[in-house]
Amino acid sequence: MILNNVILVDVASGRLIEKCAITITEDCITAISPKKPAQKEKGEVIDCAGLYAMPGLIDLHTHLIWSGGHDPVDTVDREGLQVSLLRAASNARTTLRNGITCVRDLGSNEDATLYLATAVEHGYIPGPRIISCGCTIIMTGGHDPFWGREADGEAELVKAVRDQVQKGARVIKISATGGVYGRREGESVESAELTGEEIRVICSEAHRFGLKVAAHAISEDGIWNCIENGVDTIEHGHFMTEAATGAMKQKSMTWVPTLHVYRQIAAGEDLPAYAVRKARKIVDIHSQAFKDGMKAGVQIGAGSDAGSPNTPHGSLLNELETMVECGCPPEGAVRAATLNGAHALGLEKEIGSLENGKKADILILHQNPLENIANLRKIYCVIKDGVIQHRRG
Repeated sequence: MILNNVILVDVASGRLIEKCAITITEDCITAISPKKPAQKEKGEVIDCAGLYAMPGLIDLHTHLIWSGGHDPVDTVDREGLQVSLLRAASNARTTLRNGITCVRDLGSNEDATLYLATAVEHGYIPGPRIISCGCTIIMTGGHDPFWGREADGEAELVKAVRDQVQKGARVIKISATGGVYGRREGESVESAELTGEEIRVICSEAHRFGLKVAAHAISEDGIWNCIENGVDTIEHGHFMTEAATGAMKQKSMTWVPTLHVYRQIAAGEDLPAYAVRKARKIVDIHSQAFKDGMKAGVQIGAGSDAGSPNTPHGSLLNELETMVECGCPPEGAVRAATLNGAHALGLEKEIGSLENGKKADILILHQNPLENIANLRKIYCVIKDGVIQHRRG
């Protein structure tokens, strides 16, 4: 396939390169040239005059098993796991149609998204690349019990990591602190849960198997426990401080703030009341922490927490718009959902930018996303692994 006359969005430099021809062979980009190359073999040529080509988007924080409705935990309980997994397959297709060609799924009941990831990889169902943790590792009584693998002490934590590795997890997720939507009683957003030493044990074992560790971390103490003990990405980070972002920058860590979802919960009068109360107390603190983090230069990754209350699948676009609303320039938001996302996954040699040899995960747009982040919604077509997965109009 050749995408001819397209305007290439260089996400690294924030520049536009006019009248490019992108050659795709099987699932990879094999040439990018200023004009259509001579074809040695028959293949489809798509005239993309006036269209913009950029890397497919990467959502670093999703829950495909969840509905994105008022109370997703209750929905899974009522539907049962089998029906919820079928709905997760539908959520995967919706995600892909929104230009999101890769997701990191950070929590699913009974490791369900590990099976979903395999089904997508084998081509049984359409969906984005799924980097899944399956169940998360939590302390006894910790945050997100519905998909938590409870473990305490070094021996149990090492076994928990090994269990997830054996099941096929490609990332390890931990709950380092309490949260907003989790247990109705018995947890606080201001409390640390796993100790620093417990986090060190988890990270050491995960890294030994070549897996990165993502940490749900809201409180300041919990954030520092993660920074000092080997975590790779911090999710949410409401009480992030200037010192913390400085330490993260020094260690090349990525912060995935998930701003939009907490605004949705804070505004949701029809959601579980305990979650609404918690969210309303910290949503403004969150926005200010993000603004401070941008000034400090910490690497930001984009994650939507899609599937969470009032946050449907495909909400990564809302997250990027919220980041821009909080002062991030559009090119910074685009970079967070492409290059930075690939770096956070350890897949920067495969995805995240349009370059020779990388996977042909390409989003083709009618208008320039660097000019207006809302232009990410103006999709012409979505290509994943060199195949057109969705074309609008």
